[in-house]
Amino acid sequence: MKPLGAKFRLNGLSYTLLKRSDVVGLYGIGGTNNEKISYYEVDVIYIRKDKYGEREHVAKNDDFGRDRSRCYKRKDLAYDYFDKLTTDLMKEKNLSQGYKKMKKSY
Repeated sequence: MKPLGAKFRLNGLSYTLLKRSDVVGLYGIGGTNNEKISYYEVDVIYIRKDKYGEREHVAKNDDFGRDRSRCYKRKDLAYDYFDKLTTDLMKEKNLSQGYKKMKKSY
């Protein structure tokens, strides 16, 4: 599987990976004419299977926000949301896989 790049361009903007988990990526976004980070984007990571094989991608423009991906001006808020979203998505992933039944201890 081809992972998301540490640097890529999307919609004319430069994306630089700052932090990553299995399910979420935090990117610094630079402008169209420079690499200086202006915004921070917390993106849900998806796996796509198409004619190019299996690869990771972020939400399409129409799905951004609906999938809980967010953009922030403040770095601290982006990092806080990265941690929260990672925790939430990992819990959901674990719930979808199910838990073993536990014996009652009373």
